[in-house]
Parts: sequence; structure tokens; C-alpha cells
Amino acid sequence: MYQILYQGGHGSHGPRAQALANVTPGAQCGDIATTPARPVQGLTTLAFWGHGDSFQLCNKSAREIHEVIKEWKAVNPGLGTVEIITCNARHCTTGDSFANQLKHGIGWRSSLKGLTIKALPTTVGGKRNAWSILLAETIRNSWVYITAPGATDSLLMEANSLIQYEKMPSGGLRSFNGDIAMRADKVVREHPMRQWTMNYGYMNTLRAHLGVV
Repeated sequence: MYQILYQGGHGSHGPRAQALANVTPGAQCGDIATTPARPVQGLTTLAFWGHGDSFQLCNKSAREIHEVIKEWKAVNPGLGTVEIITCNARHCTTGDSFANQLKHGIGWRSSLKGLTIKALPTTVGGKRNAWSILLAETIRNSWVYITAPGATDSLLMEANSLIQYEKMPSGGLRSFNGDIAMRADKVVREHPMRQWTMNYGYMNTLRAHLGVV
């Protein structure tokens, strides 16, 4: 079984979390703010989908996310994997990435000892001075995960704009509202020499791109 906790409120991640749940057998999802830990028969994986950076996920620090996981683990002893679905969880400019903080915060005496943490990949050069963004839409259930190096996120935003906007015949730009995966495939083919990376696909392939931290 698979439980997704998403960040609700303004710009809710709920529709995307539900789209992922719809293509994941045995999956349930709920707002992290209103879904208390409860026994779920056969629960093995807890996923978080919300805003993220090197300091927080779903508006919670690594320590606060630990507490959420502990609550679910206490009533679901078979829980062994946590998945982080967000931007920037693997990257940082100072200190350590959020995903690493989450992993390193589990001590050998912790009730979470042995827990597997999974997240989307780092950019080619690694976690330091690098950025990432996850875009997803629920009409075609497509997504793209972009990474780029840099002391600032300017290169990432340049790559992001290649997905978010397309040129009109007049030469102007308009927002792109189609299949993000198809758009990403086109962009990658048009830019063989690049520093940024793009992973892309559909909701039924998103979890396959998560790697162990």
C-alpha cells in the first residue's frame, strides 16, 4: 500500500498527488495538514508531495517531517520507504540537501532506523550549488523534472522557460499548456549541448525516476 501526503492550501499539490494515486495500485492520498496517521493494512511506502527546498518540505523542517513519519510508522510497522516528490530536495547552496538531512537525522537508536529515503536525482555535478524544479499537469498526467548547476537558479529558470513558453509565428511568446513530457522531449532534442538535465514522462513512470538517497 502507498500513502501520499500532499501540501494543500494556496497552489495545492492535491490534484497532482491524486493523479499519481490514480495510477498507483493500492494508493491513497490526503492533505498533510488534515490527514492524521492511521493504520493502513499493508502500508509500506509514505510519500510527500509539496513545495520543497533545502530547508523544508510541505512547509515543514526535516525534524518535523521525521515526526510525521514516526507517527505513521508507530501504527504501520511495515512502513519501510519514504518518497520525496518535490523541487530542490536533492540540492543546496550551503549546508546539506533536505533529503540528506532527512536521512542523516535518523540515528541508530531511532524508531526509523533502516528506513529507505528516495527522491528525484541530483544534477550531473552533484548536490552543491545546483537547483531543480518539478513541473506536472493533470490533464495528460505528464511531468518534467529539470536540474541545473549554478550559484543562483538562473540557468534552471532558463531551462524552465523552454517548457513553460513557446514561440508564436509572430515571434512572441505564449504559455505552453499541452503535454509537458512531449514538450520536454522536443526541447532536449533541440538542445544537444546543454548543462541542464530533464527527466520526463507520465504519472505512471514518475516513481521509477526516484532513487535511494
